[in-house]
Amino acid sequence: MNATLSVQDLWSQILALPAGDRHWLASKLYDYEEVHEEEEERLTPYTMEEINAWIDESEADFAAGRYISNEEMNRRMEQFREVCYK
Repeated sequence: MNATLSVQDLWSQILALPAGDRHWLASKLYDYEEVHEEEEERLTPYTMEEINAWIDESEADFAAGRYISNEEMNRRMEQFREVCYK
């Protein structure tokens, strides 16, 4: 079943809600807008300069010995789980 509602009908329905429900709806709409704006900011594409800078930084860290192996990271994560989830 499809339901269609004009903007005016929707507005009439919103106005018919009790004040508490209207405030709840308003807060949900504001929250949605904030999250949507944050998503748009996060979804902006990276530039090639940014990507190349990250690669350069990573290569410099690796050359300087500032890295850990996958095995070491797994060991640390297991220790973390043991401490946090006992």
